[in-house]
Amino acid sequence: MFMSGVLTRPFAALVFPFALQIQVPQPTGIVNDFAHVLSAESVDLMTRIGEDVRAKSRGEITIVTLADLDRRDVSEVAMQIGRQWKVGKSGEAGDATRNAGAVILLVPKETSADGRGHCWVAVGYGAEGFVRDADAGDACRAATPAFIQKDYSSGLSLVTLQTAQRFAREFNFALDTAFQEQEQYAESRPSGGFPPKLLLIIFVVVFMLISRMSNRRGGRGRRKGCGGGVPIIIPMGGGGFGGGGGFSGGGFGGGGGGFGGFGGGGGFGGGGGGSSW
Repeated sequence: MFMSGVLTRPFAALVFPFALQIQVPQPTGIVNDFAHVLSAESVDLMTRIGEDVRAKSRGEITIVTLADLDRRDVSEVAMQIGRQWKVGKSGEAGDATRNAGAVILLVPKETSADGRGHCWVAVGYGAEGFVRDADAGDACRAATPAFIQKDYSSGLSLVTLQTAQRFAREFNFALDTAFQEQEQYAESRPSGGFPPKLLLIIFVVVFMLISRMSNRRGGRGRRKGCGGGVPIIIPMGGGGFGGGGGFSGGGFGGGGGGFGGFGGGGGFGGGGGGSSW
């Protein structure tokens, strides 16, 4: 039932009714790095992307990393997170944004009990029409080369951005991201010049240098959020491993924090896709 590292939806539908309920902690924010593998810059980036999507469409994206799944299926765990955290807006029947949510789940290979890394994008009922199973799988597969290199910050940022782009197309809004414009420019360049990936790397390095110099001049008083055309880039480098963050005694470790929670929907039925390596 596996094709190119992607769990097919019919199999997931057979597994879920018999799956044990999973205890999950309260979310700490849009990004929940329970595996401790993300850089602070990438957490900030993905948080701003999620805030932008929610502000402009009322859709919701959450990003979660876990050190291990305790032998559970990654798609099952992602779906349970979406349900129990109630990701996606609640609303009346016919509301286009009802249950328009996505859970992006990453399990690093280095800490996974089955010896494989996993990326999965679980999609709420309200987002299934524009984040199809194939789209979710494509996003994870596009990031797999970064995951193989243990660059979880870059890989997960890419998955988040590609998922957010689906929301932007569906609800007709523009993401506040200079990087997206640069990405489109690089991909459209004819062959014979600089390779697109090299252009992206140059752009990221230059931007990070400018950003660091700006921070030194202006201190830490930058404005929170992602309005005003704040550039969004895919940061390079991971955050290292801190251990923990997996299952213990049938549940997740961690939790708490001052995050206000998600929209109260939680309508997830097994839609989504991913990859393993």
